[in-house]
Amino acid sequence: MRDGIKSGKEVIDEFFAEIMNIEGVDKRIVEKLASLYSEGRLTDTNIQNMTEKILQEELDTTEEKDDKD
Repeated sequence: MRDGIKSGKEVIDEFFAEIMNIEGVDKRIVEKLASLYSEGRLTDTNIQNMTEKILQEELDTTEEKDDKD
């Protein structure tokens, strides 16, 4: 490969290494995405399942707070 040209894997690795530094990013989602990527499980289905699970956890937390008030 020519100097200065990165492989696709290098670009993706760099993306996941730097995404946590983006202001306003949901750290929990990024951590889960990075985990799926590092495990070789970054698929549409796994991403959808992961985001649905996080959404449900957020809804459960919100309902618990509402019940306490």
